[in-house]
Amino acid sequence: MRTTPSDALDAILNIPPIRQISIDMSTLAAIRLRDLDYWKDHLTGHSSILLKNNNIPSKTDYCMPTEHMATPFHTLIPKRDEWTSATPGQEGALSFYTDGSKLDNQNSLVGRVARQSWPHIDKARSNALCNLSRRDCSLVIRSLTGHWLIGIHAQRLNSPYNDFCRSCRDEEEEESPEHFFCFCPALSSRRFRFLGKPFLDGLGDLASLSPRKIAQFVQSSNWTPF
Repeated sequence: MRTTPSDALDAILNIPPIRQISIDMSTLAAIRLRDLDYWKDHLTGHSSILLKNNNIPSKTDYCMPTEHMATPFHTLIPKRDEWTSATPGQEGALSFYTDGSKLDNQNSLVGRVARQSWPHIDKARSNALCNLSRRDCSLVIRSLTGHWLIGIHAQRLNSPYNDFCRSCRDEEEEESPEHFFCFCPALSSRRFRFLGKPFLDGLGDLASLSPRKIAQFVQSSNWTPF
C-alpha cells in the first residue's frame, strides 16, 4: 500500500535508505575530488560532508585515470605445438596457463566439480559461505572446486597421493570428489548425518545443500583438503 512506511519496507526488503545511499555516494565523490585537489572543505553546506565523518582517511591511493595509447609489453598467445618443446616468447617473459594446458588439460576436473556443485550464482548461498569461519570457508571452496590434495588432483600436481580411497580402503576405488561426496561406503553414516542421505546420486546433489553442512561433512571425514 502507498501508506506503508518506507523505513519498514527498507528493513524488510534489505534495501538501504535512499538518504544513506545519497550520503555514501556523495562522500565517495568528495573523496575523489579531494585527492585530485579539486575540493575545498567548508564548515557549512554540502562541502562539509567530509568533516562529519571521522572514519574517512586523510589520503587515499586514488589517482586520475590516464589513457596509454602504447603499451610497454607484448602479448603472445601461442598454439600448443609452439610451447610443447620450449617456453614461448622472449627470455624472461611471463607465462600464464589458464586453461589447464600446463597440466595437459587436466584442470577440467576443477571446473567440472564446481559447475555441478555450484551451478549458478546464488547470493544467499555465497553470503552463507562467507559467514563461515575462515577454515570452514576454505574447506568448502577447496572441496567444491576439486582443488585439494586427494588422489586424482594430488597426482596431477606431482604431490604425494593415495592410490585408493583412504576411508573404505577399496583398492578399486580411486580417490576423487565423486567417490568422496557421493559413493564411499565408509562415509555413508557421516553423509547421512550431515548431507541428509547415505549416498548421493552425483555432485549435483551438493547444489541444494548449505555450505555449513558441507563443511561439517568434510570435517567429519578427516580428509584434510590442505
